[in-house]
Amino acid sequence: MPRTPVILVHGSYHRPAHYEPLVNRLADVAASITVPDIGMLPLSESTPLVQDIVDRAPSPPVVIGHSFGGAVTGALHGVRHMIFLSAWVLDTTETAADLLAKSATGAPSERATADASSEFTAALRISDDGKTAWINPDSAATLFYADCPPETAAKAVALLRPDTAANFTHPPTSAAWKNTPTLYIKTTQDHTWPPPLATEFATRCATLETLTTSHSPYLSAPDRTAAIIGAYL
Repeated sequence: MPRTPVILVHGSYHRPAHYEPLVNRLADVAASITVPDIGMLPLSESTPLVQDIVDRAPSPPVVIGHSFGGAVTGALHGVRHMIFLSAWVLDTTETAADLLAKSATGAPSERATADASSEFTAALRISDDGKTAWINPDSAATLFYADCPPETAAKAVALLRPDTAANFTHPPTSAAWKNTPTLYIKTTQDHTWPPPLATEFATRCATLETLTTSHSPYLSAPDRTAAIIGAYL
């Protein structure tokens, strides 16, 4: 059977190079793998950039969105399958800032869980003009790569870069995920957001897989991650 093209949409602050271990493992089962660089682009620009890659694919691709890359992935049309890897699954009326604020003002038990497990806000830095965001390098290893070997985590932290702060307040351009086959890969040792948010995103998808990893299983468990994704190619 013809193999399926794959598009991987990286998360905020990350680069395509972060995902090389996963890309290398998928190379044997995918027709092609494209990891577009959407650094510093707001959703209004990153989404059409990736949509153009989807439109030019020889057949409907499987698109993998990691972290905030899910906001781009979920807006794409003409996709065979969307895979949200510890990713945001947003409706057109929602923004990351709104959902984080809602989690912070939820039930007392939910707030306690969120405060105990999420280190994102403490690690986040915003420029004085409010246009650029980045993660404090001293906190990044624990935040993103807590279960990675130290040398792997150090290399990943060194690759991190600033990103646009606009995406905190910009909703996605569409919610094509509602009419597309979807898989959510939930990471149970994730420190980047309140657990109720991940649970909510998972319920929006047709299928759920769980990994007992940090936010970055493409580095800490690339074989297992590739095996899950490969079943959908």
